[in-house]
Amino acid sequence: MKTKLEEWDESFLEVEDYQVEHTLTNAALDEMRRARRFGTDFVIEEEGRPKSLKPHETAPYENRFLKDLDRLNRKIAELQAQKPDALSLNEKPDK
Repeated sequence: MKTKLEEWDESFLEVEDYQVEHTLTNAALDEMRRARRFGTDFVIEEEGRPKSLKPHETAPYENRFLKDLDRLNRKIAELQAQKPDALSLNEKPDK
């Protein structure tokens, strides 16, 4: 059986998709900072294998997550500006 790979872009993603990614990225940053504060290792997956990072080794990963958050914030704002009346994740219409 041959695997069929399809390339895709972000054109079909909605604001909620970016909000979920934003929340997950924030959670990862929080856990990284917590591990550093308590002096424990932070485990990541790199090249399909688990990798344990010491508290002083997390800076490059934190920087990447911070850049991702900035990108996500811009994309969320852009999508919300396109549809200002659209509901956000977990919002309910006024009755």
